[in-house]
Amino acid sequence: MTTLLHVSDTHLGNRQYGSDIRKDDMAEAFDRAIDVAVDENVDAVIHTGDLFDSRTPSLPEVTRCIQTLRKLEEADIPFYGIVGNHDSKMDEQWLDLIHETGTAERLSREPTIVGGDVAVYGIDSVTKPSWHSKDFTLEPPEDSDAFTLLCMHQLLAPPIPGSEEFIADHSAEEVLDRVGIDLDALALGDYHKPEEDVVNDVPVWYAGSTERCSLTEEEPRSVSLLEVEDGSIRRRKRELDTREFAPISIEFSEGDAHSRLNDVLDQYDLKNKVGHITLRGERTALTSSDVYSAVMDRGAAVAKINDDRGRQELNLGDGPEGDIQNPDEIIDEQIANENLSETALSIDERVRGDEGLPNSKDGVADEIEEDIKQAQKEAFSDDRADSAEEVAE
Repeated sequence: MTTLLHVSDTHLGNRQYGSDIRKDDMAEAFDRAIDVAVDENVDAVIHTGDLFDSRTPSLPEVTRCIQTLRKLEEADIPFYGIVGNHDSKMDEQWLDLIHETGTAERLSREPTIVGGDVAVYGIDSVTKPSWHSKDFTLEPPEDSDAFTLLCMHQLLAPPIPGSEEFIADHSAEEVLDRVGIDLDALALGDYHKPEEDVVNDVPVWYAGSTERCSLTEEEPRSVSLLEVEDGSIRRRKRELDTREFAPISIEFSEGDAHSRLNDVLDQYDLKNKVGHITLRGERTALTSSDVYSAVMDRGAAVAKINDDRGRQELNLGDGPEGDIQNPDEIIDEQIANENLSETALSIDERVRGDEGLPNSKDGVADEIEEDIKQAQKEAFSDDRADSAEEVAE
């Protein structure tokens, strides 16, 4: 039997809610996931993207990641990964750099054999503009009986459940049709909730993120232990011990203040938790800073305050009648007619899709400038090569 540990969306370096404590939580969750691999003595760890939260992680974040991966190296367990949308760079990827330390390998469309009978493949995150032109063809393994497992970082349905709030970008069935070989399993990243389904007799699943990256990720965080034997796969969840969230909604009426706040907060144990407080109803003299202080005074590790008081509900019945086209669809149609470069399409995808960009405006500008400079550098290199060929002729 061959065993693998599927880890995904670790988002190392994520200062959730601007908190260094949450950044440490992300690193500690990754550390616990690697401990599971060592404890289970798996044959390999596979990571399906967004190892880092940013395409420009700090040196301490990269160093801590490598230190964690050293535990696998000491246990003689290889770490295989792909690039996600958050940490994707225009040039050499962070996985390539970490590979130089001997602690990680980047998967590709060529098979990586694990345990002698499992062929593991990887396709990095693909942007929407590049999706239809991307080559998904996988090289068949030499052993035709090998179990084939593809790792991707995409939003696919199924297993993502369809809803009005969240719609997958592509279909899993399309992926299975485009890889050129018979896949036995599809391991996915990008969706942070653990989900699973079967598509054309192929098991497809998301392991989920190792730490909560939003309040909506209510399920316990976990990794997936994969056991492959006699051409079949069994998947078991291993839950991770992560920091608890305490979501609290407080409704205020006119004249309510500290007494109302204290009455509600006293009903909860906030010690060492992430206190996520939403204020609703009428605006009062109580400020968000007052609420923050009250939450932290009760021992919370982190406090996030959303002040929705005084907001009026939008009555959609008062709006115009008829079909309203999605603004993104209008932009997509216009862009399709502009014959833009791959660099421009990539920038548009990341800006409008909020993929892999920092929160600050300055950070966004810096990263877009880096993309443009890289494209200019590559174009200049190509032009220089063409000129050299002309001179040689």
